Amino acid sequence: MGTFSTIATIMAGIFIIYLGYLIGVKKMLSLIIGFSDHTFYGDKNKYAKRTGFTAIMLGILVLVLPLIVLIFGEGVLQIYKYIIVIYVVIMLIVANYWRFRF
Repeated sequence: MGTFSTIATIMAGIFIIYLGYLIGVKKMLSLIIGFSDHTFYGDKNKYAKRTGFTAIMLGILVLVLPLIVLIFGEGVLQIYKYIIVIYVVIMLIVANYWRFRF
């Protein structure tokens, strides 16, 4: 990874962690795309905490990426990309489960 991509990855990780903080701690559910009070049937506090936590975990994964590349080399990027994609899919499934639960 070059210097610019390392800095961009670190900044993206910090931004995702900050969004997770706003959603989980400050309960700013309007930051979640597609959230509407009219279609939500669950507990908003639990939804905010879990969505915020998963966003913070994703931010930590992105933030640690340059360190992992520094330690293990460029070859680990492909495996790390798959881990992040799997995590995002799990995050979407969990978020939609809590949003539309009857």
